[in-house]
Amino acid sequence: MKISLAILVCIVVSACAPQKKNVASGVHRNLSDSALLDSIERRTFDFFWTGAEPASGMAPERIHMDDDYPDHDQRIIATGGSGFGLMAILAGIHRGYITRAQGLQRFEKIISFLEKADRFHGAYPHWINGENGHVKPFGRKDNGGDLVETSY
Repeated sequence: MKISLAILVCIVVSACAPQKKNVASGVHRNLSDSALLDSIERRTFDFFWTGAEPASGMAPERIHMDDDYPDHDQRIIATGGSGFGLMAILAGIHRGYITRAQGLQRFEKIISFLEKADRFHGAYPHWINGENGHVKPFGRKDNGGDLVETSY
């Protein structure tokens, strides 16, 4: 089973459905606006913090919960998704999920990785191998910089 950012959003949205409590998962329904926001921020933060690709500290393109990666792509990171991850780290610091020092340490890890990663006239590729910083081609005719992903 793989989880992408789109699936994460669907999970969070489904948590808003009017029910009492899902005993199996421990998720409370009918949350106040503040509790719902905290739940969404915490789950989003956890996705990017604990699910980060280990060498780069950036957001993985996909996570297979069963750890079965048929395309051997468990170390591929998403440039744009990582931008959302940076914002999640800032929210995590603000909400007290991590310390400012922990957030800074992760930012420094990511910046050090990006300084050495492949770039094309300053633009990063859509996908990057988190172990070595090399581009993973998006397609046979598209293996260069991605301005949209870089902007995220």
